[in-house]
Amino acid sequence: MSAKKSIAITRPVGQGEETSRFVRKLGWTPFIVHAVELRPLEQSCILNEFSRIIGEGPVDWLVFMSPTGVDAFFDMLKSHSSILPSALGQIRIMAVGPKTREALRRQGVQDVVVPEKYSSAGIANHLSKLEMKGQRVVLVRSSAADERLAGSLTSRGATVETITIYESLLPSNRESVLYFLARLGKGQFQAVLFTSATSASNLFSIAEREIPESKLIQLLRSLVVGAIGPATAERLRGLGVDPTVPGRYLIEDAIADLVKKADERTIEKPS
Repeated sequence: MSAKKSIAITRPVGQGEETSRFVRKLGWTPFIVHAVELRPLEQSCILNEFSRIIGEGPVDWLVFMSPTGVDAFFDMLKSHSSILPSALGQIRIMAVGPKTREALRRQGVQDVVVPEKYSSAGIANHLSKLEMKGQRVVLVRSSAADERLAGSLTSRGATVETITIYESLLPSNRESVLYFLARLGKGQFQAVLFTSATSASNLFSIAEREIPESKLIQLLRSLVVGAIGPATAERLRGLGVDPTVPGRYLIEDAIADLVKKADERTIEKPS
């Protein structure tokens, strides 16, 4: 019996168990690369910013870019219950994708809009079909978020505010990244999935002292490489790696797509 194939997936520190279970169901061996550490800002900072925004007038759209952002935001609201009854009011809520919508529903928010494409571009495209002139949009996001969504909405006449809910940092414990690099050098992976642009940048940054960049690029190019969303794909291309991008920007879809491509590549190789 041939050995199981391995796929590496970048995930924030503390995340990856659900992803690993999904990979094992496909008959592959997962390896989670913790290339990003998410650190929530102090609740007082989040509260002050949100209070300032709602104090300046009605908000039309509150847009959440990740489940982590949802949890941190509602933790803040629950800790300051005096603003909870009127905080959301008639605000329309949007989630970047199904996982973020699920996080909102766990917080009791049922009426959530999700764009057709689960990305910043998908949000911009969805809202562009509506009258945005004079609309007030609040983006709840990380410190590493792409500025193009805000720019796109502003160009359509919206007033855009941002609440930075957490910082997206290099991991304080880099053991999984270093182990990934060691295994990568030994040819122990058939595929790798980058789930965010920051994870790609961080991995290359950490790798600087371990392996020449040209060698890292060469090793990655020998695999089936995937990217969640256009921003991640663009970052990888800028680093010298051309990834495949799934039709739907979901981790499960991307993994299934990469596994299929890697299996097809194996079949095509001459025996």
